[in-house]
Amino acid sequence: MSAPNANPTVIIGAGVAGLVAAIELQAAGRAVLVLDAASAVGGRVRTTVQDGLVIDHGFQVLFTAYPTLRRYLDFDRLALRKFLPAARIAREGQVSLIGDALADPGLLLDTIFARAIGVGDKLRLLALRRFAQQLSLDDCFGARFAGISTREFLRARGFGTPVIDGFFAPFYGGILLDRTLATSASILLFTFKMLADGDTVVPAGGIGALTQQMAARLTPGTVRTSCAVQALVVSDGRVSGVRLSDDTVLEADQVVLATDAPAAAVLAASVGLTLPEPVGARGCTTLYYTARTTPIPGKALWLNANSDAVISHAVTLTDVAPEYATDGRTLIAATAVGAPADFDDATLDAAARRELARMGNVREDQSALERVALWRVPFSQFEQAPGWREHRPSIACGIPGLWRASETLHSSSLEGAARGGEMAAKAMLHAS
Repeated sequence: MSAPNANPTVIIGAGVAGLVAAIELQAAGRAVLVLDAASAVGGRVRTTVQDGLVIDHGFQVLFTAYPTLRRYLDFDRLALRKFLPAARIAREGQVSLIGDALADPGLLLDTIFARAIGVGDKLRLLALRRFAQQLSLDDCFGARFAGISTREFLRARGFGTPVIDGFFAPFYGGILLDRTLATSASILLFTFKMLADGDTVVPAGGIGALTQQMAARLTPGTVRTSCAVQALVVSDGRVSGVRLSDDTVLEADQVVLATDAPAAAVLAASVGLTLPEPVGARGCTTLYYTARTTPIPGKALWLNANSDAVISHAVTLTDVAPEYATDGRTLIAATAVGAPADFDDATLDAAARRELARMGNVREDQSALERVALWRVPFSQFEQAPGWREHRPSIACGIPGLWRASETLHSSSLEGAARGGEMAAKAMLHAS
């Protein structure tokens, strides 16, 4: 049997959690090897550049207020581009702009005169903002919020069905990937606090710039991509390595599962383990279009509040970050969540064209949309129903030598992934 630390700690998965764990372990002097089946680092946080277009693997944004994640990033080098702290609500041919006037006073008049939300609900929104800001992150995930749904919480705060279905469902449906608002109220408060405490941004080079920058902090050769792990290896009652898809065995001092929940379950099963991973998944599908003229201009997210919506939300990315397209082209992202995310490509494409035109009150042929990409992400988030935090997996996996680094340890978010990676690394260092 190898002496302790003679072999590297092998981390399976080069997403945010795996990269954070690797950064922490390497900083503590541990030898680390990160393996990922994909052709590039990032997991779900990746970007592809095609024909001068920056295409994120599904519409994603960064909240600059994320406290853990920001410790692993150099925001200045990312050239962050800000969204307007507002949303345009499109419903039955009417468009209203609702914004955070405390973050941007220029939004005050539009918000006051917006007809989509009544005066009472606007005041309740302001009160909710202040309430969320006064909470710590631990408070957000406390028992009094974790055990009820977002819809129940909003009703208890005095919001009526019109604003819940007309604003919160499309807006937080985009964040929670759940327009039914059955997700735990903890996630609503967590994201509401992040929105109020900082900016919503994308890097000029795409969301994948986050994980590229994190990977660059590691010693060259630490990360191997296009390297799929098919099984764990056990010897003398402990996990001692991994078996690759070509049957090569790599010995390891420790192994860290930093994959999404379904992949982690498969790998654990290869040695007879059943991990207490969250059940259920939230998926989304994003269609990308170029156009001569966008039907949905501006730096604010557009919300499709119509009851028959297929596209939940959309935005003209090049109005936020012009670097997302060359030659003066316009790049639009339109996202479907819930059941519509599983519609076939042709159905989604037809609905997106129709609904983008309807949202922007233009003829369907005016913008001459050209579809340039369609990204399906079946496992975008794990389900975070009321009570889910009581069933989170542990970092130690029940067999010596195997650990879990994942967003499932905290929340299904970039911040949750960073925390999961950091928590795993600290637990491993403490145990040695």
